[in-house]
Amino acid sequence: MPRRFFRRISAEFPRDREYPWYLRPFEVLLRHPSFFAVSRRSITGAVWLGLFIALLPIPLQTVIATLAAILFRVNLPVAVAAVFVTNPLTWVPVYIFEYQLGILMLELPREAFSIEMSWRWVLEELPRYWRPLLLGSLVTATLVASTAYVFVSVAWRLAVAARYRRRQRKLAIVDRPERQAR
Repeated sequence: MPRRFFRRISAEFPRDREYPWYLRPFEVLLRHPSFFAVSRRSITGAVWLGLFIALLPIPLQTVIATLAAILFRVNLPVAVAAVFVTNPLTWVPVYIFEYQLGILMLELPREAFSIEMSWRWVLEELPRYWRPLLLGSLVTATLVASTAYVFVSVAWRLAVAARYRRRQRKLAIVDRPERQAR
């Protein structure tokens, strides 16, 4: 099941086609087999990488995930898809939780924390909040990404073991009539 699911995600990024003009400089990278490989190592690494980047309060997460996937040679579509765990609907509660966790870990006094999508907030308010937000983000990103890595890895191994057992049962059923005929 995990392999089919991730193969379906990777199939949306075909390697054997003519690329548009803006992707031609990256054609060598896009044709590289490791960026679209559907293996346990490639998928689990991509999930970890994408979730880790998604939970950091940084701009251009998709671009960073793409470059990191190329650098670490993990499945590119899965790494990019995992970044979208945080989206315009979820990033405010996620960052507020991360800020509260950072406050708790640094033992700072609690104060009201609100996020706005404006340059004024970034330039005036963020300097007050960056330490607890960064610490909470790094801890949360590491824990969530590592938990997802273990979960996907265990699910992958269980699926492979179940497929192996099914195959062995099929072989045993096919093999039995021959033994009884002897």
